[in-house]
Amino acid sequence: MNKYFYNSIIFRLAAPPLFGILIYLLILMFFDSVNMLAENFFSREVLFVISLTYIFFEGNRLLIVILNKIYPVTRVLKLRIIFQYVSSILFTVFIVSIILYAYFTYIEGFSTIRTELITFNSIYLFTGIFYNLFFFSLVFLNKKNESKVNKEKTLRENLEIELQSFKNQVNPELLFQSLEVIICELHRDKKSADDLINNLSNIYRYTLDNKNNELITLKKEINSVKPIYNLFKAKYGNSLSLDIKVDDNIQVFNLIPGTMQLLLEFALSENIINEYLPLNFKISNNNNSLLVNYKLNKRINEINSVQKRLDFLFRAYSYYSEKGYKIWSENGNRYFEIPLIEVKEE
Repeated sequence: MNKYFYNSIIFRLAAPPLFGILIYLLILMFFDSVNMLAENFFSREVLFVISLTYIFFEGNRLLIVILNKIYPVTRVLKLRIIFQYVSSILFTVFIVSIILYAYFTYIEGFSTIRTELITFNSIYLFTGIFYNLFFFSLVFLNKKNESKVNKEKTLRENLEIELQSFKNQVNPELLFQSLEVIICELHRDKKSADDLINNLSNIYRYTLDNKNNELITLKKEINSVKPIYNLFKAKYGNSLSLDIKVDDNIQVFNLIPGTMQLLLEFALSENIINEYLPLNFKISNNNNSLLVNYKLNKRINEINSVQKRLDFLFRAYSYYSEKGYKIWSENGNRYFEIPLIEVKEE
């Protein structure tokens, strides 16, 4: 627990003189008039009060160090507060009384110091209350920050596990439709079927190659869409088109691997596609965000597996970027706005 404040060099060096001068001013105003302030300000009394304040602060700091070893604040905090305040009060009364008695008796030659004892002890006890209050305020602040850090750490760990699961998932619907297209193409054109098999292998090779990557460049993500597009292009022909208009300067920005593939899968799963209702999948950018849109011709039955994966993907983007994602429908079109993530090298 020595990280809170009592090992702070600035606090340890600056606090005793400043508090000592302040305490001296209070005492001087109690015993003398304000007019005598300038006359007494540089006397040995000031050095005495500063020295006493330094001993007071260092003693309380040492007391906290000892208590941290005997009864740390990680245990029952209420009991620690009671122990610390009682110990601080006893220590303050003892050390102030002893030093004050020695100073006034052997240096100043006073025989009776009852008033001085009451005054000094009252001021230092009051200071000790705020000293410990400041310590416990930092303890509570640290606990609050630790709670937030642990919560964020847990959230990140859970997200990493889910993200790993997401990247390792094989959409059975996509695989089934891809094999169906390839089988149909085998009866028509074996050379074309071989190309489609290569496209299918590229889809899953991309998934395997990036299963351990949290992020990947936009350029690679856009290229990963083309194998899926080529597969379904063989099925839908001119009813399916891909339009990519992305500025070159943002293609170094990053996305979560599989983003573009999943968005195209989602578009294919929720739309009726034929020569009368074509699907034009458009990819562009809006400043530092990726914009995907297409004409919406919704099917009656939706594929829930794609929707669930898409929901998780968007939750992941909310973690990576403060901007988050946007999804909306307007004038019969579906729009997705995905934040592009810039990775800064340290």
